[in-house]
Amino acid sequence: MDELLYLGVFLLYTIAILILGKHGFDKTDDLSEYFLAGRGLGLFSSVTSFCATWFSAASILGLPGLIYDGGVSVIWTTAVAWVLGMAGLFVISSKLYAYDVMTVPEFFRVRYDSKVLQVWIGVVLVFSYLLYVVIQIRGFGIVISQMLGVPYSVSVCLIYIFVLYTTFGGLHSVARTDAFHFFLILIGTMLGAFLIVEASGEIPLEAIQTESRSSSEGLSIWLFISAFFTLGLGVAANPQYAVRILSAKSRRTARNMMLFSLVFIVIIYVSILIIGLGSRALDGGLVFLTTDEVYPYVITYLLDTPWKGVLLISIVAACVSTANSQLLLMAGSSIYDISLPLRKTKLPNDRVVTWTRWMVFLFATSSLVIAFTPPEGIVPFSGHIWGMITVSLFFPLYGGLFTKVPKPNALRSTFGGVAAYIVAFWLIPATWQDVYHPVLPSLLIAGLLFFWTGGKRHASFH
Repeated sequence: MDELLYLGVFLLYTIAILILGKHGFDKTDDLSEYFLAGRGLGLFSSVTSFCATWFSAASILGLPGLIYDGGVSVIWTTAVAWVLGMAGLFVISSKLYAYDVMTVPEFFRVRYDSKVLQVWIGVVLVFSYLLYVVIQIRGFGIVISQMLGVPYSVSVCLIYIFVLYTTFGGLHSVARTDAFHFFLILIGTMLGAFLIVEASGEIPLEAIQTESRSSSEGLSIWLFISAFFTLGLGVAANPQYAVRILSAKSRRTARNMMLFSLVFIVIIYVSILIIGLGSRALDGGLVFLTTDEVYPYVITYLLDTPWKGVLLISIVAACVSTANSQLLLMAGSSIYDISLPLRKTKLPNDRVVTWTRWMVFLFATSSLVIAFTPPEGIVPFSGHIWGMITVSLFFPLYGGLFTKVPKPNALRSTFGGVAAYIVAFWLIPATWQDVYHPVLPSLLIAGLLFFWTGGKRHASFH
């Protein structure tokens, strides 16, 4: 009976995506329309697109399982760190919006007069987002395998089709489907929290364990600092959120987008916390190969409700809404920020869009192939992707907006930060990296290289 219910929900979801996804196919002749929706997204579209992109498989699928296993302290080292990163985005929203650029890497060319920086940041984004899209495909595969009873290898092919379709139309298509995905995520997490509390209603609140199941140690200050500098600053410097600032129809819209989004993000994270702890109340002894499997199992086997399909499809919505956004940025950077600056002749806009669509196909296919043997543990793996983005972009982006530091400093910072991160990753034992993350020494080095002036003068702020 559950299989028919899941199939019906999945078919309705598929029909909705087919209808909404075609919205941007006739609005993509102009580059600004394709990459930034003509910089005309209103407050509603900006908020729903920002929130839908914010919640990926790491939040909706990985985080409940981590809370189930690690207790309340997990929220401090994940959700709280992510939300603190929003403060940085709010601070730069007005200054960044003033730049007439198509992509975040183009900002570095305009601000520092450096094609090298534009190309380099484009390369960093292509590499980082390729791996992060793999995370979304893996999350989708886990859920759809649970819903439809099909092998993982078959289920991941379905997201491949969804992501291709919704990305081909550019940001217009992505933003339209993001609105649908946002409401699925919001309703699904709140409903999931309610149903789990209802199912465990006879268990006294004080009987629910909030500490880690595997460790008696509480939250350490170093663990929180590592999380903030990895995930928090990774959010603050992440182009997938900065693009939502650039695509808003005005500065005021961009700033209000951050404020309204914060409200919904907090509501959803509180719901996820309730889901993780409430799952312990239902069955505190579950053992899985990875914590990513906990929430789908709870939905499928521990909840007796006809709303199971909605809960599972909300996880699917988070995977697709993040994957198509990052795929668009990845493909756009490969052509607009890497290929075009290296070409001697200029391409017409329609060919740039065509080439970008071909890269969407190529990168989606590459991510699918990697996803057949994916990394285990969505949140820990994503931490290294956020860390790489932090050390390569944070100081050139924020320093470029608020100081007059010249091009050589930005080049030293981004190259030195990435080199230091790679060295730290290999030198710091894997068992230590949760507490002493490679981002800590490498971000310090990136900052010193950015502000170092060789004893001549200090950077002036403006």
